[in-house]
Amino acid sequence: MTRPDIGVFGSGAWGTALAITWARAGAKVALWGSFPEEMALMAATRRHLRLKDVVFPDSLHTSNDPAEAFEAPLWISAMPTQVTPEAWAKLRPQAPRAPESVIHVSKGILQSTHQTLSQALAGVWDLPVGVLSGPSFADEVSRGVPTAIVLALPPSVPDARAQALQAQLSSEKLRIYLSRDVVGTELCGALKNSLAIAAGLVDGLKLGYNARAALITRGLAEMARLVEVLGGQPATVMGLAGMGDLLLTATGPQSRNRTFGELVGKGQSVAAARDALGGQVIEGMFTTEAALALAAAHGLDLPIAAEVQRLLNGERPEEAVRRLMTRSLKSE
Repeated sequence: MTRPDIGVFGSGAWGTALAITWARAGAKVALWGSFPEEMALMAATRRHLRLKDVVFPDSLHTSNDPAEAFEAPLWISAMPTQVTPEAWAKLRPQAPRAPESVIHVSKGILQSTHQTLSQALAGVWDLPVGVLSGPSFADEVSRGVPTAIVLALPPSVPDARAQALQAQLSSEKLRIYLSRDVVGTELCGALKNSLAIAAGLVDGLKLGYNARAALITRGLAEMARLVEVLGGQPATVMGLAGMGDLLLTATGPQSRNRTFGELVGKGQSVAAARDALGGQVIEGMFTTEAALALAAAHGLDLPIAAEVQRLLNGERPEEAVRRLMTRSLKSE
């Protein structure tokens, strides 16, 4: 393979789906993953275990050796949020050179430091870090189902470079909108996972569509409060990264976080619900605690997130609903 256009670091379903999409659109993509057996299987079958019906394009090359991905001028970080800083601490010294641009596609807040990934990764490279986020299930993206998401880049990235990255990552099936609100986009992508657990709880308890609509709407208000106090923009909350991603994750049957909440609502323990999902990462479990800590530091009340945390701590789901419905009355 000649020098790749894009290096994707992280071979989960989402990173792989994006790699497939960009390769299908004509880019040369190097996909790195840390598990040798998994990468060998992908190389042999030209498929991902969680995207079984999609064959990799010829211009997508997979390897557990990061050398090829390092050669790309654009690096995409697609590892699980909680392990990303540690993974890059090990990877970065192996790179022969720095990339021209770094964009991460992971959703969540770091449980250990309560940082977003752009904040945590700022010290890894002497480069601004952007984020790609929005309503997007990996399997649909890999199959070429029309999808629209947001590329948020910091103001330090010149307009010409930002527009070039937007054009490079867009395709006929993947429409990308440009934003300058990195922290708002990251917080929306993180908080929607916690709120999706709550929406799944409503479904599991069979509380009806009225309750779910109310939960999503009030959850959006919680999201807006935290985004605003941490420097994000209200327009981001009402756009694809906020409302769009929340609607998808809180209602879509493929959502791990919603399904997890539904299983708990039906009576399964937290541990049993996680096991039922095959050990997949339930990012909302990490995000909820971090979001509540950030809110507390700024004197904010996040009642839905607080009830999700109690749920994760083993309290009965019926009690969470009772407390939300009997809170003191107030204006919207």
